[in-house]
Amino acid sequence: MSYNETNVQNANAELEKRLVSDRNDWQDKIKTLIQKIKSVSELADCQVHMLSYRQILLDKIAEFKTIVYKRNASLDKYYRSQYREYTLNYDIKLTSGEKNSFIKAELSALRTQINILESHINYYQECIKTLDNMAFAIRNRIRLNDEEL
Repeated sequence: MSYNETNVQNANAELEKRLVSDRNDWQDKIKTLIQKIKSVSELADCQVHMLSYRQILLDKIAEFKTIVYKRNASLDKYYRSQYREYTLNYDIKLTSGEKNSFIKAELSALRTQINILESHINYYQECIKTLDNMAFAIRNRIRLNDEEL
């Protein structure tokens, strides 16, 4: 099994670009929904979109968690492979701590990728919380409108 740090670093850069674009898209969607809460006539549309967005985000979280699990499995395999390599085929005898340090440094790009994905999962979870809070805001907006009538 080969591990190419440069390929992973390039993939990380591309991943970050895609995720920034995705965050900007979700930010715009949520801001639009928040603006719709101001108008009673748009509350029904707002509720429908809110629930739809919530489900889309849940699906995306599940998808990203699967990717994280796969990346962690790859990380473990590469770690095991490199540990064996440093134990059997390295010219200098290393302590366990030195082996761990070398391997950690070698696999830093893959660990960075996992951290990027986990950060994006957290972003999605916060978006879901915002959407959940929006449901309460819609309910309160309806109540205010009823009291005004």
